[in-house]
Amino acid sequence: MGKASKDKRDIYYRKAKEEGWRARSAFKLLQIDQEFNIFHGVKHVVDLCAAPGSWSQVLSRNLYVPAKQSSDCKEGDLPLIVAIDLQPMAPIEGVIQVQGDITNARTADVVIRHFDGCKADLVVCDGAPDVTGLHDMDEFVQSQLILAALAIVTHVLKVGGKFVAKIFRGKDTSLLYCQRRLRSVRTTHLLKGSRRKTYTTC
Repeated sequence: MGKASKDKRDIYYRKAKEEGWRARSAFKLLQIDQEFNIFHGVKHVVDLCAAPGSWSQVLSRNLYVPAKQSSDCKEGDLPLIVAIDLQPMAPIEGVIQVQGDITNARTADVVIRHFDGCKADLVVCDGAPDVTGLHDMDEFVQSQLILAALAIVTHVLKVGGKFVAKIFRGKDTSLLYCQRRLRSVRTTHLLKGSRRKTYTTC
C-alpha cells in the first residue's frame, strides 16, 4: 500500500473514532447514500454480515433516529433495521440484532417475522473474509460470500428493492455478475473503494 493511500486510511480511521463510528467503512455507506439517495423511502432494511456494526450505525442515525425524533412519527411508523452476523455486536439504537448464518434459510424467516410479514426495501452487505494476501483466494471467498448474501436477498428483499454490496474486483468478477443476472438481479456499479473493491447495487 502506498504512503498516500495509508495516510488517507489513517485520516478516516481518526475521523471515525472522533464521530463515534465503529469502523471507517461507515463513511463509504454515507457516501453511497449521498450520491445515490439509497435511504429515500426506506422503512425496512437488513444489514448482512453486520459486525462490528458501522453500517448499522449509519442506518440507525439516518433512518431510525430522525424518525424517532420527528413529532409526526408514530411508534408503528418507525423504520425497522435488522442486523445479521455470526458474531454478537454491542447494541445500537433502533437495530434488531440477529446472531445467525446468512446461508441458512431459517435466518430469512427470522427477518420476515421481525418485519411482520413485510419484505425489506434495502439490504446492505459490507462483509468480507479475513484477507490472506492471496488475491485469487480472497476474491473467491468474497464471491462466495456475495452469492450467499444473494441467496438470502431473494427471500427478504421486495420487488424493486435495493441491494448494496462490496465486491473484490478480479479476473472472475464478470462471472459473479453473470450469476447475479441469472437470479434476475440488475447490477449497477456505484463506487470504487480501494484498488480492489467495488460497491454495487441491484
